[in-house]
Formats: sequence, C-alpha cells, structure tokens
Amino acid sequence: MKVFLLHCWGGNGRSCWSGWIADELRKRGVEVIAPDFPGSSTPELDSWLTEVRKHVQHFDDDWVLVGHSLGCPTILRLLEKCGPDEKIKCAILVAGFASDLGIDQIRNFVDKEFDWDKIRQKANRFIVINSDNDPYIELSEGERMAKLLGTGLIIEPSAGHINEGSGHIKYARLLEILESLSD
Repeated sequence: MKVFLLHCWGGNGRSCWSGWIADELRKRGVEVIAPDFPGSSTPELDSWLTEVRKHVQHFDDDWVLVGHSLGCPTILRLLEKCGPDEKIKCAILVAGFASDLGIDQIRNFVDKEFDWDKIRQKANRFIVINSDNDPYIELSEGERMAKLLGTGLIIEPSAGHINEGSGHIKYARLLEILESLSD
C-alpha cells in the first residue's frame, strides 16, 4: 500500500494530523507522499493537480488517497481526470466537501458539477468522515457525498473540523482505517 496525503486550505504536508499519520505509516514501512501544495492560502485547482502528478504519474490499486478539507475536492477532481487504466485502492475524505461553501478563494475547486459516475469507477472503495459539529462544513454535506459515492458516512462526534483547532494533531481512528486497508 502507498498513501498520498492531500492537505487543507492554508495547510501544508504536516498540517493537522498529516505529519503524525505520515510518520506512523512510514514506521510500518508504508510509502507516504505528503507534499506542500503551492499557493496554499490562495489555492488553484490546476496547480494542485499538477503537484500531485509531479509525484505520481500513474495511480494503481496500491494507492490510497487521503484528503482533509480542501484535499477532498482535489481528490475528486483528480479521480475525474484519471486515465482509463488508473484505479486506486481507496479514497478517504476527511472533513470534506464537494459543494460551493461560499468562499471565493476556494470556489475554483467546486465551481462545476462533479462527474460522480467517473469518480466512482476510479476507486475500489470510498470512506467519508465528517464531524457533527464542523464549523465550516455541515454534516449534511458529508451525507450527500457519501450517498453520491455509494458508501456510508463515519461521523466523528464533536470533532470540529478534525484539525489542529479542534485538537486533532494525532488521528488514531484514521490510522486504524489505513492499517485495515493494508491487510
């Protein structure tokens, strides 16, 4: 298994729990890529997708993509653009969204409808995780994404945006999920 971590708006490759997850997975011999995406505070979808492809030119079913917040619509757009012979093992979307949240700086990630049929074909499995008290993303958005992806929703009770601000510098549940995927 190989893991690609996609951070949030304003973050970097070690933001929130990403650094901890990367370190823990590497201790277990897992290849992890966790880049700092360009222009993190003023992100552009095309430059984020280009950054992904700098690290991985071709995805296969050894890959697990893990996104936090803005990393999630990035994963969805990446899957839309994957080639005909690309299909990943799993996409894990944490505190994710696929709708316009009314924030101009990140609108370019969600300004057109997603091709849900193609996205579903590009991963063997989807895991959607949202909190019931996220100050930025309503739980209904997680429910909507899970339904469109044909999966269930894992609800993290009282976990905020599942970031540093809500006390998440480690994320044991996510590590357990990732370990279960490596079996």
